[in-house]
Amino acid sequence: MAPIFRKYGKWIAIGLVAIVVIVAGILILRVLNFIGDVQATRVSDSIVTQDTQSFAQATVTAQARLCAASAECTANPGAVMAKLTPVVTTVPAAILTPTQTPDVANSKIVQRIKAGERISVMYMGYGGPGHEGAYLTDTILVMSFDPLTSTVTQFNIPRDLYVSIPAGPGGKTFKGKVNGILSTLMKWEKPTQDELDPKYRFTNPQEQHSAGANLAANTIQNILGIKIDYWITMNFDAFRTLIDKMGGITVCVERPFVDNNYPRNDDDTVDASVMTVKFDAGCQVMNGERAIQYSRSRKSVGEEEGDFKRSARQMKVVAAIKDDVLKKNLIGNALGYMDALQGKLRVSMDPTEMFALANFFNSSEGRTIASNIKFDPEIMTGNNYIQETDKGGSIGYALIPRAGEDKYADIQAWVKRNFTYAMVRRDNAWLQVLNASGIQGKGTALTDFLSDQGFRMSETDAAALEDETYLIDYTNGAATGNLTKIKQFLPRIKIFPKTADKKPYPNAPDMVLFLGKDYKGVTTS
Repeated sequence: MAPIFRKYGKWIAIGLVAIVVIVAGILILRVLNFIGDVQATRVSDSIVTQDTQSFAQATVTAQARLCAASAECTANPGAVMAKLTPVVTTVPAAILTPTQTPDVANSKIVQRIKAGERISVMYMGYGGPGHEGAYLTDTILVMSFDPLTSTVTQFNIPRDLYVSIPAGPGGKTFKGKVNGILSTLMKWEKPTQDELDPKYRFTNPQEQHSAGANLAANTIQNILGIKIDYWITMNFDAFRTLIDKMGGITVCVERPFVDNNYPRNDDDTVDASVMTVKFDAGCQVMNGERAIQYSRSRKSVGEEEGDFKRSARQMKVVAAIKDDVLKKNLIGNALGYMDALQGKLRVSMDPTEMFALANFFNSSEGRTIASNIKFDPEIMTGNNYIQETDKGGSIGYALIPRAGEDKYADIQAWVKRNFTYAMVRRDNAWLQVLNASGIQGKGTALTDFLSDQGFRMSETDAAALEDETYLIDYTNGAATGNLTKIKQFLPRIKIFPKTADKKPYPNAPDMVLFLGKDYKGVTTS
């Protein structure tokens, strides 16, 4: 063998170098093609916020009710209520203006995370070519990450929400359902684009898609009253193949359900028949198809029926993807993911920022941050801030704010409240107050107060008399935000931790607080 290398070593070396160069060139082209296909630019309008006095007013009202049942508050109501005013944690100005460096690891988005600055991303899921309503975005989620509390607050945008869409020049708006914004731009059939604001005009399919996503993001900014920094669009095929490439995801199904009317095919012109999908309660590994069935089902009978329950399940899937990404080497299989997502995904983030973000979360510092993240699912439903209406004509069934069309002050106050009380909300724990004091009204007053402090409250009830105030904690200590706040308000309370399987019935509250005869009110210092 040695004589061969001596005689042909030069040419063998040249051949090996050529192979390396060719392979590297192919990889670079694949990466560049992928980036060119998925990368888009976020074009944002200024945010229109509405009067959110209702947030402060609701807090004062609940505090006043608490005051009526509290001896401490009766003695000095002004001082007590001042202490209960919600305070949003802020970051020192010096931290909020970090020194930028040309190093990719210190990119703008990474610096923002390190500075504790909130970052909000809108995700839109659509069927894609070959599906009925190819570009209708029936899944719209806004995920707002707060590094200060390691919380991702998730908001659903109901697909039937009837909104004013700021698509026209000079601020002119059009009316329509929010799930049709991307579709309208992708199906633009008018001879010119004069009816569109210049920032939404396009010259090729990539620009067309980006224009629709930017218009949707700018519309949703005005609904929630927060800046949407980035958007992601993904079709069904990308969703399926992404999860399959990950080897499936682990999803904990809270309640079993059966949907006998699940579409057998995404496009009913191909096959309009239906089939049955069934999910048992408990944690289970789902492949891409199974995960999309879990995320899309909305016609089961019972507690999982409808669009709002579907939104909650979609949020669970997002959280499951995050958890499994941390367990698996996403970066190490980058080419596989690029193949899975090619032509099916668009992201409004600069490629440099994407790589910087991936590298950061693959570092020890980034993985520490990611591993501490909890998801706070907040569902906008007909029970709180929106109501059903019939617009007739081609629109038909629709949803509008309870306050009236385009009146989003209550929704924006709700968003602000969830941000303010993130450490409590992120536990996703339901608390019930049982009045065992023998004094009428104390349970209701405390429930109202705790609700305004961000707690997820079940309806209060009376209970047999108890001498002492105590808490049964069926989260077994996991609801750390709730427990910290409860001990702040009731420092002498006795807490009895138990596991969830010890609940008296399956859907019982996660924590039950018994108000005993010794209850004199909350401590606010």
